[in-house]
This record gives sequence, structure tokens and C-alpha cells, in this order.
Amino acid sequence: MPDNQPNTPNHVPTLADMEIDLSAFQLMDISLEEKRKLPKPLADFPEVAAQVLALYPQYQTELRLTEAEFAPALVTEHLGLAAELLPYAAWLERRAEQVRETRLVHLAEAYRAVLKLYHRVQAAAEFDPQVGHAFAFLAEHFGVGKKKKEKEE
Repeated sequence: MPDNQPNTPNHVPTLADMEIDLSAFQLMDISLEEKRKLPKPLADFPEVAAQVLALYPQYQTELRLTEAEFAPALVTEHLGLAAELLPYAAWLERRAEQVRETRLVHLAEAYRAVLKLYHRVQAAAEFDPQVGHAFAFLAEHFGVGKKKKEKEE
């Protein structure tokens, strides 16, 4: 188990280390369909929006947008919240990546061990068919038969 004490080489960062307090945000959980329907702003959108907000007061009369159509204060608030979430998102995405990679390494190590066992089962089955019979299910996972079935289909 990794040492989880701050300032040690094997310390695994935790949410407490990041002092993540998301209570200021109304976190959302949207469906894939809802996500697909959202517009997809480009990476430089916040800078573009800042330029719009700077210019808008000069042209507000000519543009004739209602407060419901374009509310500078609301746009500013959304941009601010998005900016505040960015460091948390980057930190959490990195932790999620580490979790996925750590899981992959653990599965790979278990796979190596079971594969070695499978090879030993194959050798042992030559002398003791009971061993081969007991572990026959492994042939479906590791065996040549699986590759042949995939090629035939």
C-alpha cells in the first residue's frame, strides 16, 4: 500500500490535499443526449467572450437584444464559474487517469500470473488429464481456439 502521508515520495494526492471545495458550484450530471445537444465552444472561447463583453456596451442599442437574450452579467458569471472549475477539472482528470492506469497495471500483473498458470496447466495436462479438465475454461480465454473462432466469423 502506498504511503499516503503528505511530503513523502510515495504520497498519493487526495481530494483533501487539493482542498477541493465544490460547494460553490451546482454540479451537474447530464445525460449523453443532453451533452450532445450542448454547443461545443472552442478552447479560446473565454477570450472571445471577454472581447464581446468589452464591446457590447458600445453597441447595445444597435443590437437590440433583450436581457433574456443576452445578459452580460450572466455571461460573466458563467465564464467565471467555468474558469474556477478548470484547475479542479485538470487535477481530477489526472487522478482519474492515474486510477485507470493503476487498475490496468494491476490487471496486467494478474493476467501475467494467470497466463503462466495456463501454460503450466497445458504442460501438466499432458501427464494428468484431470488438471487439463479442471482448467479447461482457460482455453476459451487464452487458447488458440478463441483466435480460430474469431477468424471463422
